[in-house]
Amino acid sequence: MKNSAKISLHSLYDKLYKNYGSQGWWPLVDLKPEINPTQRGSYTGYHPGNNNYPKNEDQIFEIIIGTILAQNTSWVNAEKALWNLAQENLISENKLNKLDLDELAQIIRPSGFFNQKAIKIQNMLQFLQKNPISSLKKLEINVLRQNLLDIKGVGPETADSIVLYAFNKPIFVNDAYTKRLLSRIGLIPEKSTYDFIQNLFHSQINANFVVYNEYHALIVQHCVYVCSSKPKCSMCFLNQYCQKIIPIKSKKKAKKSKSINKTNK
Repeated sequence: MKNSAKISLHSLYDKLYKNYGSQGWWPLVDLKPEINPTQRGSYTGYHPGNNNYPKNEDQIFEIIIGTILAQNTSWVNAEKALWNLAQENLISENKLNKLDLDELAQIIRPSGFFNQKAIKIQNMLQFLQKNPISSLKKLEINVLRQNLLDIKGVGPETADSIVLYAFNKPIFVNDAYTKRLLSRIGLIPEKSTYDFIQNLFHSQINANFVVYNEYHALIVQHCVYVCSSKPKCSMCFLNQYCQKIIPIKSKKKAKKSKSINKTNK
């Protein structure tokens, strides 16, 4: 069933924000607020409504490492790996540089693809030795992004996450959640490219790192709990705009249907 109602990117942001509130990304291990708006992960570390983070180079470095750990996995798993590093007091360029590759891989095992991610972290460390965070902060967005993309193991989503969340520069982070939500509500074709989706946001939403930060986090929140791969369409406050409402059959009805089909054969 398709709906004829349309929604703009501006209205979508307003509705998501009204429903979920400020998300306070990127979560940091040394922050322990009472509010965890996402309810994901074992520790909080979020800072809803406070856009002054990261406040120092240590926190910037933590976010950079976190973006690599979050590749191809949920934040819950990335967080476990990050917490392992924190427990060993290893979220430091100097200390990680001294760590054996195999040892690093075992520490970050909860994030999945841990051997590859250990190599990617080492590639990032080598990059940061030549390009310290203090110098990266001064770069223009496009230059910073391209420098990050030149690192083996860093793709557009990781690079943009670093630009936005670590350096507070206005760039929209596009991911599978964004593509899923926007295609379901008819704002983009299902086969849209990363660049196409990112350019759509850049052309319609003013360049503001706070809004881009919240927007991406809000989309993730909605897609994790509502607009998932098996969506809960009946409880979605956006279903009037959805072009692809997916009915979910109850288990009892499904079993009954199978029984009838067998009888008719």
